[in-house]
Amino acid sequence: MPSRFLLLRMESRLLLFKIPLQPLAFPLLSMVVLRNTNNRTAFRIVREAEIAGAVLSSNLTRESIVYSAEFLKGDAAQFAEILGDIVSNQKFQDHEFVDVSKQTAMESAYAYGTPAVAAIEAAHSAAFRNGLGNSLFASKTARVSNAAVKEYAQKLFTSGNVALVGTNVEHEDLKSYADAFFNLGSGSVSLPASKYHGGELRLSTATPVASYVLAFQGVAAGTKEYAAAEVLRHVLGGEQLVKFTQGASLLSQTAAKLSGDVQINAFNFGYSDAGLFGVQVNASSDNISSALSAVAEQLKAVQGGVSDEDLKRGIAQAKFAAAAAFDSRLDRLDVLGRQAFGQNVASFDNVQASDVAKVAESILKSNSTAVAVGNLHALPFADSLSL
Repeated sequence: MPSRFLLLRMESRLLLFKIPLQPLAFPLLSMVVLRNTNNRTAFRIVREAEIAGAVLSSNLTRESIVYSAEFLKGDAAQFAEILGDIVSNQKFQDHEFVDVSKQTAMESAYAYGTPAVAAIEAAHSAAFRNGLGNSLFASKTARVSNAAVKEYAQKLFTSGNVALVGTNVEHEDLKSYADAFFNLGSGSVSLPASKYHGGELRLSTATPVASYVLAFQGVAAGTKEYAAAEVLRHVLGGEQLVKFTQGASLLSQTAAKLSGDVQINAFNFGYSDAGLFGVQVNASSDNISSALSAVAEQLKAVQGGVSDEDLKRGIAQAKFAAAAAFDSRLDRLDVLGRQAFGQNVASFDNVQASDVAKVAESILKSNSTAVAVGNLHALPFADSLSL
């Protein structure tokens, strides 16, 4: 794990899992962390956290809602009780719903107005349709009421759907906090695994920068194949790891040969039962086609294997990325929730060049998912790409 100074600080987290039953209510529910409960006003929750020097936050992923408290050592019981209050005794008042829905609408408008974000959301929608295809952002046409959010919370916040996870907190203490402070109904929700379909979506925008996503069926997180796919992602790369340099990854070298406004990044989204692997190109609409042609050549090349140098670099960067995720608050919440941190880092050591080539071949044999966002007159159709 990257070095980090910590002074008498520990963290406790409440993590709620499951893909949304009512996807339109999901983004709204993630924002209730600082709202009125039956025992506390929103102001009191904020003041208690400020006085104790703590941080309360919430995070929404495609498979979980995470409510988190970070606090000084010795305050675990206090903030476990606050988290329990937030989950068990939320009032869901109508006037608060108005504020939350406005905030949700603004965040959604910003996301959908950003081509790079809109393209990733659309890629999930085309790839999975529902389940993992449900957007993290509320639809403009959503008609969600306060009553619907409350009803959804009652179905989701049950003992079988909730995990209380702590760092620097004794396990026996966690068990006692869960019993004492989380007044949840029994039961759990069983949802079918998300099925990958693939497809093409084209979204017209007037922004000067376009975004194109070319994706394929990935693999579930925590598997041996996922580790190989994550190494493949870093072999392809594209991120600027050192400022003012082009980087050594294959896609960085590809972008450097093209027009200066081209950005190319590989991604590997692993979920509990499925995955999405691909490449995103951000550039002016006129430069997207040439960039995609170069990307297609790189994707075909890695199926034949990768060099020892690229493999070594890919493994090192994959391990660092997994460790660095533990340094970021929001990423750390998701990692702890999936209890995958140790497995992810250790599994990269066993990845061989043959594993990377095999997973590349398997991924690229699946139906493609293609999303174009921008000036559609200049952006290619998926069937024009040679793969």
